[in-house]
Amino acid sequence: MSDKYPKSQQGGLWRNKTANESNKQPPYKGHLVVTEEMLKTLVVLMRNDGWEKNGQSPDLGPRINLAAWLNTAKESGEKYFRVSGDIYYPKQFDSLFDSSAEPQDEPTPAPVEDPDDDFPF
Repeated sequence: MSDKYPKSQQGGLWRNKTANESNKQPPYKGHLVVTEEMLKTLVVLMRNDGWEKNGQSPDLGPRINLAAWLNTAKESGEKYFRVSGDIYYPKQFDSLFDSSAEPQDEPTPAPVEDPDDDFPF
């Protein structure tokens, strides 16, 4: 990560200096880091339809809740929002995250041998 970005493991939103009304760009742009643990949680939820079905977008899938704090970068003095995200799921899906329910690494398929490999040309 470059020194011009704030030291954060969650993510951030920075003012988009090229945004204006005519180009319809968002006033803030940034990122949210998805950890391996978050990704595993999302995979389990997706495989088990483990998200709230009566929300505003019941067919879209799991939700990552965001929180933001207004901060000032030490090096540049530029204001930015420090962002963190947590995966939300209803308590009824807690059982998906027993140690037995963690997704296992899928076996790597054996390489397929090319029958033409024996030919010297």
